[in-house]
Amino acid sequence: MYNVVRVGDKEIPMLAMASVDVYYKQIFREDPIALQASEGFDAGAMIPFMERMGFVMAKFAECKDRKAMLQLNEEAFLDWLDGLERAEYINALADVQATYEGQALPTAASKKNNAEPSEA
Repeated sequence: MYNVVRVGDKEIPMLAMASVDVYYKQIFREDPIALQASEGFDAGAMIPFMERMGFVMAKFAECKDRKAMLQLNEEAFLDWLDGLERAEYINALADVQATYEGQALPTAASKKNNAEPSEA
């Protein structure tokens, strides 16, 4: 899913594909799927996770050469984060999360007829 997330006065393109989880794991050395499934993953853990995932999706959207994704690390994340206002990025995390979760949403229209049965 492609989305442009507004962080303050900046518009940040983000791209969520199935591979962003793999890139996240390579960059941050933690499995995002296992992390989200863990018992300790709550609202407090969601914020730093989405901050990092936003970075991965932003870099994925801007990267023309996917090999460059393999060069990213936590230092690059911190440099990127330093270019954003903290409060503005926190306020944009709902849009970051929607972009990330959008990759799992079906894009095809349902073939079922969901019309309400008429009363006779």
